[in-house]
Amino acid sequence: MTVARHKQDPLKTIEETPDHTPYSFLDSLPGMACQIRLDTQGALHLPYVSEGCLDLLGLSATELKQHPERLIKYLHADDAASFHQSMQHSARHATPWNWEGRTLLPPDGEIKWVNLRAKYRKTDLLGTHWKGLVVNITQNKQAEIELVHSRQQLRELSSHIENIKEEERTRIAREIHDEIGVLLTALKMDLAWMRQRFPSDDGALQEKSQVMANLLDTAGIAANNLVHSLRPGSLDCFGIVAAIEIEATEFTKRTATPCKIIKSSDNLDVSDEQSITLFRVFQETLNNIMKHAQARRVQVKISQSATDQIDKYVELIVSDDGCGFDEAARNKPRSFGLRGIQERIRQLDGTLSITSRPGKGTKIAVRLPKNGQR
Repeated sequence: MTVARHKQDPLKTIEETPDHTPYSFLDSLPGMACQIRLDTQGALHLPYVSEGCLDLLGLSATELKQHPERLIKYLHADDAASFHQSMQHSARHATPWNWEGRTLLPPDGEIKWVNLRAKYRKTDLLGTHWKGLVVNITQNKQAEIELVHSRQQLRELSSHIENIKEEERTRIAREIHDEIGVLLTALKMDLAWMRQRFPSDDGALQEKSQVMANLLDTAGIAANNLVHSLRPGSLDCFGIVAAIEIEATEFTKRTATPCKIIKSSDNLDVSDEQSITLFRVFQETLNNIMKHAQARRVQVKISQSATDQIDKYVELIVSDDGCGFDEAARNKPRSFGLRGIQERIRQLDGTLSITSRPGKGTKIAVRLPKNGQR
């Protein structure tokens, strides 16, 4: 019986053992195990800390227990407020305490990212009590920061590429209009001059000249269509609403699908970048409807918020009654159309909502903040 009791003693649970008793396995953890108490005066106490505090904070367990205020002192100035807020929230609502932030360690100001996870135990006459673990997450945090930074760089690169593309489209459209358009017009005038001087009884010559005139007309139409697809003149001359109306009319001519336009105004107060972005999104949406939707009708709504609203925005909503699609189709590896729309909107701090179900049509809603407001 004596031997049996001796064997059971080392197996006492943490609850059966006083909280202040240190354990060797806690000292071996990759972090600092601790008991934390916030007294009724708002002072922080550390009744127990494991030896991991030496690697984490450069302080021995004895030093930290005797001077718990050093933990507060080591908090980075930008993260101290969130530390106290999360602690007070846990104490007030009796919930787990989870905090992530930086410590600034002497003597050379080394910055460490740490994560504190503590379980709320109780609140009594001595204050609020927690048991928890503080671990070093510097490497993971640096990797996360680098990932966020690289994503931001990719977005900036994508935005730069889009701007270059728009500039190049504008340049090419201008050259086609100014140079090729002028040449085609000159050829038509020369051909008309020649036709007036052809013998009226030479049927073959008259027929050939008519074929040439028709070819020149076709070339002129093709050039105008190319200019329009590169940079619609209506966008620069009349604004985004008129450009969308013209594009919708052309879509109806090509597909025989009615396209109803609902607008809050003929003139919307948007920047050049927002204007071309909305137009490109509209172009891509109509292109997807033409290729995939099999829609019988399309409705377009373009509007802006009231001038007295705090949240000012411009909104474009395109909906159709086509075949729709599911989530798997949206996430196809080569689904670049929708991804391109999402990236364009993200670059302007806008929001994009895509609602679609098989057989129930599709609705794409874009909202862009005005004057840089989100």
